[in-house]
Amino acid sequence: MTTIKVLTVGSANGKLAELFAGVNKINTKYGPFDLLLCVGDLFGKNTTELESLMSGEIKVPITSYFMYGEHELPDVVKERIASNNGEFCPNLFYLGHKGSINTIHGVKIAFVSGILDSPATDLPNTVDILLTHEWPESVTNLSTQNVPTKVKGSVHVANIALVVKPRYHFATSEKVFYQREPYQNSPSRNLLNNDDDSQMQFGHPTWFIGLAEVGNAEKSKWYYGFNLVPFVHLSPSTFVSSPDRLTECPFIRKKRGLGDGPSDESNYFWNAGDTSEPSTKRGKRSNHEYICNKCNIPGHLIKDCPELTGSKKFGPKKPPQNYVCKKCKQAGVHYIINCPEYMCNLCGENGHSPKDCPNPSRNKKNPNKTATPPCWFCLSNPKTVKHLIVSLGNEIYLSLAKGPLIDSRDKNISQVPGGGHVLLVAIQHHPTFREVPIGEQVNMMSELERYKSSLKTLFRKHNTDMVIYEISRAGGTQQHCHLQVVPIPFRFNSNMIREAFIKEASDSGFELNPMSTSLPSHYFKVDLPDGTSLIHEINPDEKFDVQFGRKVLANLLGCSQRIDWRACKADEEQERSDANKFREAFTPYDPMT
Repeated sequence: MTTIKVLTVGSANGKLAELFAGVNKINTKYGPFDLLLCVGDLFGKNTTELESLMSGEIKVPITSYFMYGEHELPDVVKERIASNNGEFCPNLFYLGHKGSINTIHGVKIAFVSGILDSPATDLPNTVDILLTHEWPESVTNLSTQNVPTKVKGSVHVANIALVVKPRYHFATSEKVFYQREPYQNSPSRNLLNNDDDSQMQFGHPTWFIGLAEVGNAEKSKWYYGFNLVPFVHLSPSTFVSSPDRLTECPFIRKKRGLGDGPSDESNYFWNAGDTSEPSTKRGKRSNHEYICNKCNIPGHLIKDCPELTGSKKFGPKKPPQNYVCKKCKQAGVHYIINCPEYMCNLCGENGHSPKDCPNPSRNKKNPNKTATPPCWFCLSNPKTVKHLIVSLGNEIYLSLAKGPLIDSRDKNISQVPGGGHVLLVAIQHHPTFREVPIGEQVNMMSELERYKSSLKTLFRKHNTDMVIYEISRAGGTQQHCHLQVVPIPFRFNSNMIREAFIKEASDSGFELNPMSTSLPSHYFKVDLPDGTSLIHEINPDEKFDVQFGRKVLANLLGCSQRIDWRACKADEEQERSDANKFREAFTPYDPMT
């Protein structure tokens, strides 16, 4: 699958230097991004920095697309894009008033600029991204997220979202950041009638994100970055599993509460430009009962409908007549996961996929095959060694390493209480720090830096500096991102440590180079006491020694017998003693206290 990194920003209102300086910083730290989408007013009424943008003094670092919001484009912008086929300056392209595009990456984007006073039609169905200036009316329905403003929204934009069914919808009119829980779209009729095993047969979720203005005084978030696999590259099973906190569609309901007064069917959102009474084929709500919009039968919500969700109450999912099971080749009988011939390859039972297997250790198909083990860093795993955790933050936790490189009893190597070899671990399970959603990365990286600073202060009090190393392999599932932090006595300066890493890398047949650019997808990185870093880009098929960093430091410190962490495991009493000693020493510097 092709993964695209997309960055979206709210209205800049002519603050072009501030915008693109911020974009460049975000791109360097969290990118590289493939696409920048400027939602709302890029220019507004402020034209003071236009010349700097046109002359190249202000540079656009990413292929970017823009629209307009409350204010129409300045005349100079209109003239320039008209004469340059929509290109305003290198890397910056105008989307238009209304329409859609397919980028070279395969991303399908629909857009509607400005403030709508009438329905918008002729937009495509099932797009990757929808961009509008106005928020959709009722988007906060069914949501538990707090919105720091009273939302008005547009009924026309709500109708557009209902029909277009985007996977992501960005808007800016409320000038605040708001990230709604995903909501469920109904399946598209034209896709349900396809002969293909379409991923859309279940319907797909939409994420709505409202963006604040660039440089706003309230410091509300004005950008949002995310990874996207375009529809065109998705596998048929992508939307079989629902995301967490999924809600029903907030638009397929009345503005009035049930029983609040006379029914006003014109308040329903059904089709763009059509606010007439919904047909009985789609079902409707009266003032007294809920009628399922999927099967037109009262008594259950659409999320419990047997024709859509296949809840246990109603039995297995029933596919459309043109769906052909790839196992038994029967049409319209069952989905492949309910096929009698389909078996989970972990436990040999029917009715679930391997990723949802309730008994992964019961591998009937191959009794000698070991099931994928649970993640030892996830706090939800009951077997995680929690007595080694010494500090718990909002995004990161700090733990002593199990089988540490530093023997706490050897004061010639480290005088830090408890030894000092610690891990900085993300609380949420992400394979790499690079794959953390951009919306979470800022807080996570800020907390990570605070922990590093506190550790450095503690270590220096005990005559040691520190080395931090990390192995990052993007796209994994069992990896859990973390950093290894090892105290190093002052007698080993940065040059000595650097030479030891470079020599060991050379002996192992690869190179370590000074880090000067953004991080690649797969890498080994070591941070030295003087603030410099060495990095090796790991090829996807390269067999990289995961103990490389530990091996270098063990040889340097004269404790090569401790290269293998499994040979260094202490009993639980010793581990608890070391953790208590380190916790007591670290508490005065703990950024979470």
